[in-house]
Amino acid sequence: MQFLVPYGKEQLIINLKEENVADYINPTISSTVHSKGVIERSLSNPIKSLTLQELVQQKRKGSVIILVTDVSRPIPYQELLPPVIQELKKGGISGEELKFIIATGAHRPNKAAENREVFGSLVDQYFFENHNCDTNLKVLGNLTGGVELQINADVAAAGLLIITSCIMPHNLAGFSGGPKMILPGVAGRKTIEENHSLMKHIQVGPGKVRNNPISQQMLEALQLSGVDFSINVILNSQNQITQSFAGHPEAAWRAGCESCRQLYQLPLPEPAEVVIVGGGGYPRDANLYQAVKALVNGGRFLREGGTIVLLAKCQEGMGEPLFEEWMLAAKNPAEIVERFEAKGFRLGAHKAYVLCKILQRKEVILVSELAATDQQVPLLKNVRNWESAAKLLIQKHGPDYRALILPLAGLVFPLSGQEIPSNK
Repeated sequence: MQFLVPYGKEQLIINLKEENVADYINPTISSTVHSKGVIERSLSNPIKSLTLQELVQQKRKGSVIILVTDVSRPIPYQELLPPVIQELKKGGISGEELKFIIATGAHRPNKAAENREVFGSLVDQYFFENHNCDTNLKVLGNLTGGVELQINADVAAAGLLIITSCIMPHNLAGFSGGPKMILPGVAGRKTIEENHSLMKHIQVGPGKVRNNPISQQMLEALQLSGVDFSINVILNSQNQITQSFAGHPEAAWRAGCESCRQLYQLPLPEPAEVVIVGGGGYPRDANLYQAVKALVNGGRFLREGGTIVLLAKCQEGMGEPLFEEWMLAAKNPAEIVERFEAKGFRLGAHKAYVLCKILQRKEVILVSELAATDQQVPLLKNVRNWESAAKLLIQKHGPDYRALILPLAGLVFPLSGQEIPSNK
């Protein structure tokens, strides 16, 4: 049997005997069809909000700032932004009054070439600026738990603040998009670290919003920052826009989350001895730091002592300096787990901790371009192609092993029945 798994900007071919396939699980989103005009329709019928044109005419007090995601998110902005800009112009906004801030959180800044690839000719017409989580910050108040909310000072001063995002399952926030554009998107490093340090809470996980302390703080940050309007999209497996939810910053996001749950949440199958997971293709598998998300999700479908094969191109390497430092220096997974628990939460190192918690119980084979570099991760089995991984599987599990295949592992999560309540 032959399976195609997204790998970088290509598809990796996986050949397996029929008797080796326990199940093949692809979310409904993989077959969802791209719909033309979806952005325009959502802007014309905003959820619990005035239209953008009406907001501009009633609320504008200065510059208009639109928050956009960084290159690690696959939103087709050359399709999303023109209708938004057109609505703003109808309300009287000129190009000089409009500014785009890239909500990088604590990620590296977008490069100029990446901005051109993502935003196209818009970079020649408008001002784009990367957020920096260490400078130009303003305190807006405190979040639950006493966490001080620091955000980008320009964002805090915006006359009209608009966020754009993509909604998908998220291991910490429950769902991405919406509130995450503020925290961590344009927040200060200290705020991000204190928020993410709640990662061990029992209510933290994909699809979990109710009683999730990380998500709750993000929603509070959204409210304190004074966001006026949001556009949240859902993408199919080709990263095409299939649905759009525009309007009130929280209400539109929650509506999108409900739809996202129907697409990505799956019944939990019998745990398999082998799980083959795709990192999601570019940009989700551009580096190991991002691809760990797929590994975490895949691990939920694996038997204790089993093997995960992660197919992630990782053409950009490890992806985060502290993550790289910890992963390359460790002699065993326990060393990183103990170090993290002793030193406390640190951004970057937290992904090493998450990965090593998996490695303490399960074997991981990584198929990536890292196998041909000096960045091979000693704690993983590094190979360059599927054929090499298949040989390792036979060596450990025998020729009759049974594998569960999750080509978009980072986008699925087990069925839990938890709904997303209104936040009142």
